[in-house]
Amino acid sequence: MNKSDWAPGKTGARTYVLIHGAWHGGWVWRDVASALRAMGHTVFAPTLTGLGERKHLASDAVDLETHITDVLNMIEMEDLNHIHLVGWSYGGMVATGVLARVKDRIKSMIYLDAFVPEDGKALIDYAEKPAREAFLKAKAEMMPIAPIPLKVFGVNDPAVAAYIEPRLVLHPWRCMIQPVKALAEHPKEIPHTYIRCEGFDPSPFTEFLTKFAKDPHWDTYVLKTSHVAMLTDPKGTTELLAKAR
Repeated sequence: MNKSDWAPGKTGARTYVLIHGAWHGGWVWRDVASALRAMGHTVFAPTLTGLGERKHLASDAVDLETHITDVLNMIEMEDLNHIHLVGWSYGGMVATGVLARVKDRIKSMIYLDAFVPEDGKALIDYAEKPAREAFLKAKAEMMPIAPIPLKVFGVNDPAVAAYIEPRLVLHPWRCMIQPVKALAEHPKEIPHTYIRCEGFDPSPFTEFLTKFAKDPHWDTYVLKTSHVAMLTDPKGTTELLAKAR
């Protein structure tokens, strides 16, 4: 373990920043954040503007750049370095934008069943046809986007669904349309990990696993669980986040 991973009194301790996906909030990391902290790690799970407990801040002006700035400001205020940055689902768009702005603060990048956009690409560019049509309709009407049903994501546990569903909120449409400002290529000096959740199928994330499995600079893993892996398989998710370089 490098010295950059150390913290006083916590040999091997890491700093994780966990970025949630669309419609959710920092609450979705409940079990994983607790487990990582119990292992001695420092964990931040910010809620993006207009979502979760910050739903009262929703407005038509909220876009991808707003959410990137949410995370950048948290990193700045907490003076975080050597960050293991985790992006889940839509959170991969946000994490990619954060990396482009504060690369020197990032220790590793971990994409959990997430979008890994190229520079100038928007989430809609990678979305499946039904989702793409819904996003375009929201854009035309300038209205926020309703959550995708949990069963589509492979969530079949009634107890998990009962926890998630009351907490889901509408997602700002601009987030799905605005292109990300990303680095021209993934920095080879920063380890990258892609984790695919095969319980969500068909999925736009299959192409990312296929792509990065062939790249020697990426580590790839598969979890046999739903897209909402942190709640349907918190143990497996925690183990992979802790295992990632």
